[in-house]
Amino acid sequence: MDPVSVARALVEEMFPGALYAFVGGSVLTERRTKTSDLDVVVVLDGLATPYRESLRWQGWPVELFVHSETSLRAYLDKDFDRRQPSLARMCVDGAVLADRTGGRASDLQAALGERLAAGPPDLTSAQAERARYGLSDLLDDLEGATDPGERTFIRWQVVQETARVALGVGQWWQGSGKWLLRELRAHDPELAEELLEAHEDPARLAAVASGVLERAGGRLWEGYRAEGDPFHRPLRHVPSGTLSGETAQSSGMRRLAAISGAGAGSERLWMGQTHVAPATRSSNHHHGASETAIYVVSGTPSFVFLEGGEEVRLETRPGDYVFVPPYVPHREENPDPSQEAVVVIARSTQEAIVVNLPDLRSR
Repeated sequence: MDPVSVARALVEEMFPGALYAFVGGSVLTERRTKTSDLDVVVVLDGLATPYRESLRWQGWPVELFVHSETSLRAYLDKDFDRRQPSLARMCVDGAVLADRTGGRASDLQAALGERLAAGPPDLTSAQAERARYGLSDLLDDLEGATDPGERTFIRWQVVQETARVALGVGQWWQGSGKWLLRELRAHDPELAEELLEAHEDPARLAAVASGVLERAGGRLWEGYRAEGDPFHRPLRHVPSGTLSGETAQSSGMRRLAAISGAGAGSERLWMGQTHVAPATRSSNHHHGASETAIYVVSGTPSFVFLEGGEEVRLETRPGDYVFVPPYVPHREENPDPSQEAVVVIARSTQEAIVVNLPDLRSR
């Protein structure tokens, strides 16, 4: 059987209720080898914990990447942020095995394809200088190395860093292992072959790497200086009357931002208040990748989530704390018919992330 038919049969047997699924990777291309596996991305409704699993199915090696729609978006964003969109390429370049959503699989492929085609953002000046400095330093090490073993390791490091600098200044995606070479071949096939041919010849390799450095602005070592002073920034005072309602909201509650990137210049922390009116409950929601800490100021709010498919209710009072892990669907309720509930929220992301949901199931 062909790889797509095998993968489709696997999904039908192992994940009959999958929202949608893809098969991708080398097995669908001319680069297929006898060890190429089936890279199968499966999206399930209500999956609490995404996972990766390696197995054999009907004699085929299989790499499973099993996600909810929420976790898939999170992993895709993480790959794009680090400039290595391997999961996105599996989906975009792969074949759709199932789609019970009326087209969300093909919509996702189109959106990811546009994102891949746009390329990563330009390197900042600090990133570009750091890349130039790193490769320049490696070339000095290569020139001065006398130990054959060290010289071998340095040569391969020069090959990889030269590729990364070329991809970075060329506003192209990165990769690791074989994917670094594949990205370089897609971006600059001539340079890829030059590096492969020169990797055993230190002088020739240094010449190729120096040529790439010229594209990036030339060698940089003497005079390189990376400054950073996180120790002398001023404190920021946010008076109680200046809290902002310009933040993500859920029905049934009112959020006010106190410490944020926009308001206080924070980089990793968001902090603010949440007010829940008497006899009111919020919509179901989660806070994405944020870890969330809650301190109860007044009232007796309840926090509701699912565990083992059953609702669990945490009843709190002033002075209590609650921790909400990333991506966990939950809601806040205020059962008191006469008193507003007020809590202070601290989150591990710069701005408030709120994803409203129809129910408490993971998606």
